[in-house]
Amino acid sequence: MITKTECLTLLFDLKDRGIDVDNILTDLVKSKSPSIEVIKFINDKQELNVRKFYEKLRYSYNHGNSILYKKIVKSTDDSMEEDPRGLLCTLASLQLQILLFNERINDTNFLQNARFDEISKVLLNYYNTKDIIPCIKLLTLIKSDLKVLEEISK
Repeated sequence: MITKTECLTLLFDLKDRGIDVDNILTDLVKSKSPSIEVIKFINDKQELNVRKFYEKLRYSYNHGNSILYKKIVKSTDDSMEEDPRGLLCTLASLQLQILLFNERINDTNFLQNARFDEISKVLLNYYNTKDIIPCIKLLTLIKSDLKVLEEISK
């Protein structure tokens, strides 16, 4: 997801454009990680590409073009342990979609915000060790990211 440093950079960019960010900036500096309120504030002023990406996935699912969104949202720890191949396909599909979306945008932080590197590492780890636990944990984290990004859109 979006790091504290990236939020600070985005807030300073907004400040340079004349937007009052002082209260949000103070809250962010005092906290350990960005709160939903900080991310929502930034997204309200400048839409985040990672939010656009997950919105695109949801739109594709709602219009019958993709089931990836459903696989992320409906995944549970029990079903993932029963069928690791489904989990691996979900992560690999998500990684490919992130890469394809990145081709259309000009955002140096998108891959990091969408957890591209983390997906690569857990997939490589699985192929080397057959340990599915990091994959399950990452998909759970991605699911949480998705819920946060949907919440800030409301």
